[in-house]
Amino acid sequence: MTRQRASRFKHFAAMYKPTWRSLFLLLLVLLCLGLSYYWFWLLMGGLLVTAVSLLLLRTDASQTPGVAGFVLTRNHNQQMTQAQPSPVTITVENLTAQAVDIEVWDAVPALFTMLQAPHGRTPQWLTTLKPHGRTQFTYQVRPTKRGDHVFGALILRWTSRRGLFIRQASYTVPTHVKVYPNLLQIRQYEQLARHGRQIQIGLRQSQQFGSGSEFEQLRDYVPDDDYRRISWKATARQGKPITMDFSPERSQNIVLLVDMSRRMGTRPLGMARTTRLDLIINAVLLFSYVALKRGDRVGMLTFAGDIHKYIPPRSSAAQLMLLVEGLYNVEPQATEPDYARALYYLQTQRQRRSLIVLLTDPTRQDAVETLVPHLGAFSPHHLPLCVTLSDPNVLSAAQRAPYSMDALQERALAEQILDERLMWRQLLERRGVMTMDIPAYHLTAGLLNKYLEIKGQTRI
Repeated sequence: MTRQRASRFKHFAAMYKPTWRSLFLLLLVLLCLGLSYYWFWLLMGGLLVTAVSLLLLRTDASQTPGVAGFVLTRNHNQQMTQAQPSPVTITVENLTAQAVDIEVWDAVPALFTMLQAPHGRTPQWLTTLKPHGRTQFTYQVRPTKRGDHVFGALILRWTSRRGLFIRQASYTVPTHVKVYPNLLQIRQYEQLARHGRQIQIGLRQSQQFGSGSEFEQLRDYVPDDDYRRISWKATARQGKPITMDFSPERSQNIVLLVDMSRRMGTRPLGMARTTRLDLIINAVLLFSYVALKRGDRVGMLTFAGDIHKYIPPRSSAAQLMLLVEGLYNVEPQATEPDYARALYYLQTQRQRRSLIVLLTDPTRQDAVETLVPHLGAFSPHHLPLCVTLSDPNVLSAAQRAPYSMDALQERALAEQILDERLMWRQLLERRGVMTMDIPAYHLTAGLLNKYLEIKGQTRI
């Protein structure tokens, strides 16, 4: 019984909050009862005040709207983009025939940054709601992490009719949202590609790009372009010189293997930076966009200790969104990568000749010993490429002049790590596997440049 009473008291305390008016009545009762020690007649006055206060509280409670007197809803985009602001609208509807002072809180996901919130980190609003009226509150959030997120309950407080207490209730309005990776790189690439300025994001032009026989795109003329490639019809329409680009090869198979093991959860430049997996996802999406624009078929396989998802290569317009759906909520797994299982599974799919791009970063010798024969088995029928992400801190330490014994030991350790990585690459290259060891924050440009080089050499 004691636990039940304690539970009821906690429930009551959570629903009803005193105001300064009810505290004043309580203080008045205590004052009368205390002074009755000196003046007995105040005892009767204190009992009278107590009875009147209880009557007022009871009447106020019966005339104050209950939880069912309000309807709360939340509206927002079901799909948001990482690091991009998105609006959220809270609607409160009063079903009762009396005006009410309300206060509203919203429980946003922990990994969302608040924008335009009236009271800092937690969205909170104060207003007066008219009888049978409704009001809306709008604020913005910026998701800081991709994946699936859930908004929590809405908390509503409203003042009683006589202002003696405040009612509080939690309205369960869970709304789910998918946060996709930021596709800003794709939009930047589109804008630069229209003007032939991909070099601004670190891309080099393929040597044979523009010299093929199959139409690729129209773009602004630049001084180094062959004047024979000028589209005079497009030039007349646009009022400025427009160049036609042609691609030497189309409709090739590309399969991207994304390692999502334990190592991919680390950050190359410390805790405040992006994880290796996030860098790979950004590179994969832009790579896929460029390859699909050039008519190639792009597929993907994500794996760790087991196969996570496989998307067969296609060149349809919806393929990029399939890849986004397959990557938006992947997280590093607390396991080591099983290269044998992933590569054997890919072999069972019986692909036509493909460019197979493995994005990983092995750290153990036994993992490399497994990777070399299984990835090498794809050559020469396929064109395998192993891309690893080097740590900028290790590269910097290996090039830094030692100024103390600790610095000398740090450089020696960095050089040992680089020598081991070079040895692994040489083992792969002997088996016919192309390799790239790219600084983590140059992954996107390095991967695209390699793709353009392979396309220019018509090796696929």
